[in-house]
Amino acid sequence: MKKRLYLVIVLFLVLGCSPKPIEEKPDPEDPIVIEDPVVIEEPIVRSVFNGFEYDEDEYEAFSIMIENTAAARPQSGLSLADIVYEIAVDGWNISRFMAIFGTNHPNKVGPVRSARVPFANLQKEWKLPFAHYGSAETGQGDALVILKSINLPIRFDGHKGLNDEFYSRDSARSSPHNAYFNAEKAMVKIPELTYEKRFTFDDISNVDNANVETVTMKYSTINLVKYEYDSTTKKYLRFVNGDPHMDAYTKKQLAITNIIVLHAPHRSVEAAQYVLVDFIGEGKAEYFVNGKHEIGSWLKSSGEAITKFFNSAGEEIVLLPGNTWIQVVHDKIKIEVLPVAQ
Repeated sequence: MKKRLYLVIVLFLVLGCSPKPIEEKPDPEDPIVIEDPVVIEEPIVRSVFNGFEYDEDEYEAFSIMIENTAAARPQSGLSLADIVYEIAVDGWNISRFMAIFGTNHPNKVGPVRSARVPFANLQKEWKLPFAHYGSAETGQGDALVILKSINLPIRFDGHKGLNDEFYSRDSARSSPHNAYFNAEKAMVKIPELTYEKRFTFDDISNVDNANVETVTMKYSTINLVKYEYDSTTKKYLRFVNGDPHMDAYTKKQLAITNIIVLHAPHRSVEAAQYVLVDFIGEGKAEYFVNGKHEIGSWLKSSGEAITKFFNSAGEEIVLLPGNTWIQVVHDKIKIEVLPVAQ
């Protein structure tokens, strides 16, 4: 009994006298490490028309037919359009523009001219408010019947007196080259609408093949288009028949960020030789972005479908934020590409 009591006392003394664990204190000379907070980057919301950051999901956008003859130049407002299509019209020698304005609404755009079938067919895809001064109405060239069949938000037809209060004539020019559209005032009738994304925009493009300084497109002997790349602004300066293509509204030369050349079958109909373009199917496309040139393809499954553009690797193209011009060409339009001089 005494022996057992002795062992208990010894154990108590040993355990009771055991030193407590020493807590390690930080060395005041050691640097204090503060972990950076985790930052979750929100995706950039971009305009579907020009790719710049845009915090809205609705647009007051419109499209307009603009003349492109010597008597019409310099046009007003072209440099402020987000997207411009150029297509040959009656008799092949001249072209017209369909300019799409998603973010700017100039108070003088034009000269405005009548619609043609290829532009009416493009409206099946875009379904934008449309300003035009009349339309071809003959046989296979009847653009008006197409426009009437599309559920467009609104039309401004100066020839038919449809919402024509936003048109005016410039006395400094002769008719029919002097009708202009006041988009700023027309905003009261242009609804806010949501539009599907057409292009992917980013600060880096996947158009990255040959370095190209100049590209020319000979629509005809009286419509020779040239683009010269400016590495400082990363834009293409536009020339027509050797002269800078100016904008009377901004007093500046047209400068374009992205150029798409859409190769498609063309044919002419009726005595007026109205030019028709087959936009449905697939074909060759060329891209000029950031001084680079690449050949790819386009695809459009139906009249209402969005046209898709792919690079040489079969990936959808990525454009730089800015304006985009789509040059619609046929196989008789001579295109010359000049590389950067070494």
